[in-house]
Amino acid sequence: MADAPFDAVDRLTLDQTASERVLHRVLYVLKFIRAAVLHVALAIVAALVFALTGVIGFYPVADSFIRAMRPGAIAQRQQFGAAGEWGYWLAAGLVFAAVIAFLVWVYRSITNVRPRALRVQAVVLVLIGVFSFFEAKANLGFAFAKLNLAFAVLASAASVLTMLVVPINIAVSLWQVSNTRERSSFVATLDPRLAPNAWTYLNKLLDLPRTPLGTVRTAAAYAIALAGAVLLIASLMYLLTMGGASNRLSTLAQICGGESLPQCVALSTTWAWQIPLALLAAALGIKASGWLQSLAKRLGGLGVSDVLKRPNDPFILYLRPFDTDDVVLPTPKLPPWSSLFSFRPLEVRVEEELFDVADGYRPLIAVGKPGGDQATPGGVAYRAYLDDSAWQDYVADKIRRAERIVLVMKDSDGVRWEIEQVIAEGATTKTLFLYDPAVTRATDREALERLLAPLLHGAGVAAQGLAVGARPIGFYFRAGTRVEIVNENRSATSYRTAFSTFLAESPA
Repeated sequence: MADAPFDAVDRLTLDQTASERVLHRVLYVLKFIRAAVLHVALAIVAALVFALTGVIGFYPVADSFIRAMRPGAIAQRQQFGAAGEWGYWLAAGLVFAAVIAFLVWVYRSITNVRPRALRVQAVVLVLIGVFSFFEAKANLGFAFAKLNLAFAVLASAASVLTMLVVPINIAVSLWQVSNTRERSSFVATLDPRLAPNAWTYLNKLLDLPRTPLGTVRTAAAYAIALAGAVLLIASLMYLLTMGGASNRLSTLAQICGGESLPQCVALSTTWAWQIPLALLAAALGIKASGWLQSLAKRLGGLGVSDVLKRPNDPFILYLRPFDTDDVVLPTPKLPPWSSLFSFRPLEVRVEEELFDVADGYRPLIAVGKPGGDQATPGGVAYRAYLDDSAWQDYVADKIRRAERIVLVMKDSDGVRWEIEQVIAEGATTKTLFLYDPAVTRATDREALERLLAPLLHGAGVAAQGLAVGARPIGFYFRAGTRVEIVNENRSATSYRTAFSTFLAESPA
């Protein structure tokens, strides 16, 4: 096969450009669902704590909802006794569980591109939103007629936002996804094949670290990341619901009347100035959650020896030119408010994206930059720091032993040696070749492709004529077929979906 012409080799082009553009538009929905799942789970716990102990405040964002349900629970207790009250809270718990199941169903329908399910979900969301808004109109009329005007405006804004704007916006996004033909970008966002157990999958769903909790530092990093996630969710949901204004109004509408009305007016007046102040605090909470996430990353770093305890432990080897460590990937073109729902900064480096895909599946290891800071940071590949005289022997050994390899390509002596070594060890079929994100000029890409063609051709992989026009983001080989992953977007999402697509396939 070494002398076979390029045209004799099967080629498969996996063009993720179109699907990723749709994914960018729906990415905020995926992040919102992640937030909503954790929010609802915390609300369930808060409701259980209240039902068992009468204590409120376990999850403050859910307090207004719990208070809105209390009159119903009291009515059930008066009519049916303690069993009636417990039945009421049990029914509420089942509704919460159904909401979580629906959210997960939507999430999986998006990532697996299930057109019929997505269209059903879109219609259901719109119907629920419109029905809920019309149900709330009576309460809004009561607010404008009897309560503080500023509070009535806040409750109206909250009702419109949570019952109409958000559901309709999500429904439109789901409908767009249902019309997508190419699915790989969506499947790669939460591929279950890269989650070996339920713990890993749950943490991937919530975008939390999957790093082994084998040290005090990594356990602390996980706890801080979880705290940051909870703070982010609480802050976002408080902002989104305008401080639970519609739930507060529901409570007042149930209990206010006659002699109690003046007290309700006074309470709504107090809420009218308290809620805006709390909204400012929630905005600060979002900033604080970002600081906690950064702190968790700094604490969570491990070395190669920490994660590879035995000689036969599987791992993924990350090879790259060292200056790639400093290349920031372009920010995806997302709706402005969608960035609020991200647990990670949108401006990231390619290694952070690769690590996030591999975390919890296989350790991603790399050689540290000589002369650099030898304190391995979190959120990137586990590093080994070596002398100049030792790194090539180390890398050659790891190339032989690696389960998978991802190699970022650039026209440099170091990359040339790494490619030659991958070929010499017969490791081309377990390697994903990615173009360096900094290589954007056509002349640079052509020079790199001229470098690759004879090397791969000499290894028995006919690679002349690498498609400059198609601008692949990378490629790999599958049973004699060169799979080219094409993506014009070149964003952070582009590299993570390419890597996830490659890893999810069984090694050749």
